Amino acid sequence: MILIQISRISYKDDQCTNEESIDIGNQPKDLSLAPLSPDLLLVTFESGVVFLRDGKVVSTINLGFTVTALAVTPDGTEAVIGSQDGKLHLYSINGDSLTEEAVLERHRGAISVIRYSPDLSMFASADLNREAVVWDRVSREVSN
Repeated sequence: MILIQISRISYKDDQCTNEESIDIGNQPKDLSLAPLSPDLLLVTFESGVVFLRDGKVVSTINLGFTVTALAVTPDGTEAVIGSQDGKLHLYSINGDSLTEEAVLERHRGAISVIRYSPDLSMFASADLNREAVVWDRVSREVSN
C-alpha cells in the first residue's frame, strides 16, 4: 500500500513553520485553495475530491468520472472540475459537500487546466488538444 500525503508548510512573519503531513488516501491530481475561506482546500484524485478544512480531511467524494483539473472560487462557494472526457462539471459547495449545478461540453480532449478571471465573471478551461475556451460564469455559455 502506498501512502499519499500532502505536506503543509505555513508561512508567517517571513518565516516557514514546521512541515505537517496530511494523508488524503489517494494520489493527488490537482488542488485549489479558497483564499477568502482560507481553511478550505480541495484536492482532486483519479475519481473524486477530498475536502480539507484546517488541515484535516473532512470529506471524500467519489464523483463517478475521471478527474483531471479543478478550480474553486475565492470565497469557496463554487468549484469547476474537469474530466478526462472533456466535460466541465460545475458544483456549488455546501459545507463539505458538492451539488452538481451543470455539465458543460465543448472540449474534445481531457481538461488540463481551469482558472477563474480576477473579477469572477468568467472562467477559462483548456484541454490536451490545445484548445482553450472562455466561459461566461452566469450564462454558462462560451464567451464572445
